[in-house]
Amino acid sequence: MALSKSQTADRGITVNAKKAGLVGGNIPVLLIWFAVCGVMIFVSRDQIASGIGWGPDDQLRTVQLRDWLAGQSWFDVTQYRIGEPDSQPMHWPRLIELPLALLVILLTPLLGSVNAEIAVMVAVPLIGLGLTMWLVMKIAEQLFDRKTALLAAALTATAVPVVAQLRPMRIDHHGWQIVLALAALWTMFWPDKRKGGIALGLILSLWLTISLEGLPLSVAFIALLSWRWVIALDEGVRLFWTLVSFLGGTIFLYLGTQGGFDAARNYCDAISPVHIFACLAGGAIILPGIRFAPTSMVGRAGWLVAAGIATLAVISAIAPQCIGGAFGQIDPLVREYWYVNVREGLPIWDQPWKETVTLLGGSVVVGLLALALIARKRPQNIDGQKLFLLVYAFLWAFVVSLLVQRAASVAAAFALPLMAWLVHEAFLAARQIKSAAIRIIATAATVFLILPGPLAISLINGVSGEGGEPSSQSPAKAVEMACDSSESLARLSALPRSNIIAPFDFGPEILVRTPHSVLSTSHHRNDAAMADQIRIFTYAPEKAGDLLEARNIDYIVACPKEAELKNYAKKHPDGLWAKLAAKKQPKWLQTVHLRDSKLQLWRVVPKELRNGL
Repeated sequence: MALSKSQTADRGITVNAKKAGLVGGNIPVLLIWFAVCGVMIFVSRDQIASGIGWGPDDQLRTVQLRDWLAGQSWFDVTQYRIGEPDSQPMHWPRLIELPLALLVILLTPLLGSVNAEIAVMVAVPLIGLGLTMWLVMKIAEQLFDRKTALLAAALTATAVPVVAQLRPMRIDHHGWQIVLALAALWTMFWPDKRKGGIALGLILSLWLTISLEGLPLSVAFIALLSWRWVIALDEGVRLFWTLVSFLGGTIFLYLGTQGGFDAARNYCDAISPVHIFACLAGGAIILPGIRFAPTSMVGRAGWLVAAGIATLAVISAIAPQCIGGAFGQIDPLVREYWYVNVREGLPIWDQPWKETVTLLGGSVVVGLLALALIARKRPQNIDGQKLFLLVYAFLWAFVVSLLVQRAASVAAAFALPLMAWLVHEAFLAARQIKSAAIRIIATAATVFLILPGPLAISLINGVSGEGGEPSSQSPAKAVEMACDSSESLARLSALPRSNIIAPFDFGPEILVRTPHSVLSTSHHRNDAAMADQIRIFTYAPEKAGDLLEARNIDYIVACPKEAELKNYAKKHPDGLWAKLAAKKQPKWLQTVHLRDSKLQLWRVVPKELRNGL
C-alpha cells in the first residue's frame, strides 16, 4: 500500500529524529574520549618519541606490518629474520594489521613513512579506547541511568589494566580483545535473539581468530546460552544462531587468513583444522537438538552432553596435546627457562603484590564492592535479569584473571558499570551529609573509589621512599637502564648486517631498530631456536661455541643485569654466560665496543680462524 505524502514526511521526520538522537547521544562520550586522548598522548610522549611500541609484542607486530607493506604475502606471517635458516612461523593473523596498514598507506604521502607509522601507532590504540568507552556506556545504559553510563565511560580512563592495553604505541592484539569482549557482552542484552545470536557468534569467531586467549570467556558465553536453553526452551533461538554464525565466521576467517585448508596443519595456540573439526562435530549434534528440541530438560541436557563429548573426542583423536592448553607443544627446556617466567601468563599469586594491587585494586575491587552493596540494598530500579548478565560475565572474567594475569584487563572493563554506580551512589550519599566539613571530606573521599589500588601504592611508596625519581637511582641501576635502552640497541646498526644472539626480549627491538637477524625472540612458535639459545648460554664454552657455529651466529649481545641471563648464570655456573659475566671469555670471542652504547658485545670468531688465537 502506497504511503501518502504526509505519512512519508512523518516517517522521514522520525528517521531523522532518531539519527539526530543517536549522534547527540554520543557527543558527550566523544568529548570525554577527546579529553582522555589528549592526556594519554601527553603521558606517553616519551614512548611516542622513541617511535616503537611498548614491549616485544608491539615491536614484533611492527616488524610484521612492515614486512607485509614491503610485499610479504597476506597469508605468510613467517618472520624470516628470526631463527635463520629455519625462520619463525608466527601465530598472529594479519587481521590486527588491517587498520594499521590502511592508515599508514593513507598518511604516508602526507607525513612520510616514518611519521605515518608513528601517527598510526598513536591513533589506532586510541580508536580502540574510544570503542571501549562507547561499549562500556552502552552496557551501563542497560542497567543504570544516562549519567551513570557516561560516568562509566569516563572511568574507563582510570582502569589501569584497560588503558595499559589501549595507550598510544600499544598495537598488539590485547586491546582489541577488550573491545570484542565488551561487544560480545553487549549483544547478550539485545532483545532480538536471532540478531543478537548472529552478532555474538561473529564476534566470538573474530576474537578467537585474533587470539585463543579469548577461549575461556567465549566458553562462558556459550555455556550460559546452553544452560538457558536447557532450562527454558525458547532460549534456544539465541544459542542456535550464535553457534551457526560462529561456525560460519570461524571457517570464513580461517580460510581468509590461512589461504587454504590443510587438515594436517594443527597448532594448539591458534584456530586450526582440529578446532574447526571439533566445533563441526559438536555442532552436528547440538544444532539438530536445538532445532528439534526434546520437551524434557533431561533430554536437552543429554543433547548438550553428547555434543561436548563429540567435541573433546575429535580433539583427543587429532591433536591430544591441545587438550592441555595452547602451549602443549612447547619444548620442555623452553618451558622451564622461559614460559614459567612470563609473568603475564601466571596466576595472580605469582605476581609481585604491588602489581596485583595496581591491576585489581581499581575497577575490579570497586566492582566487587558494588555487587556486595547491591546484594544488600536490592535496589528496585535495576533490572535483575540484566544485572545477572553483567555480574556473570564480570565474575567469570575475574576468576580467569586470578589464574592468568593478562585477563585482568577484561575483568576491569566488565567492572566499570558497577564501579560507576557505586561512585555515583557514594557521591550522592556524601552530598546529603548536613555538616559542611564532613560533607566536603566525604565528597573528596569518593575519589579514592576511582583508583584505590594505585592511590594506596603511591601512598605506600611515598612513606617508604620507594618509587623515587631516576636521579635517585644507584649508579648500577642507571647503567642497567642505559644498557637496555632503545638508543643502545639502535647503535647495533653500526655493525655489518649480522646474525645475533641476544636475550629473548631484546630480539624484537633489534629487528625494529636494525637490519640484523636474531636467533630467537620471546615468542613460542620458534621454540627450537629458543631451546638452542638457552643451551648456548648454559653450555660449557666449547660446547656452546659449536652450537654458535651451527647456528651461524656472528655476535653475542647482552646486558649483565638482564633477569634471563642472571637465571642462566645461577643455574649453570660453568656455562658460557656465567663465564662471560665473570670476565672469563673464551679466546674465540672478541670484545666489541660500540660508541654511546652500554651493551656488552662479543664477536664470534669463525671456527676456521680460531687456530691462531
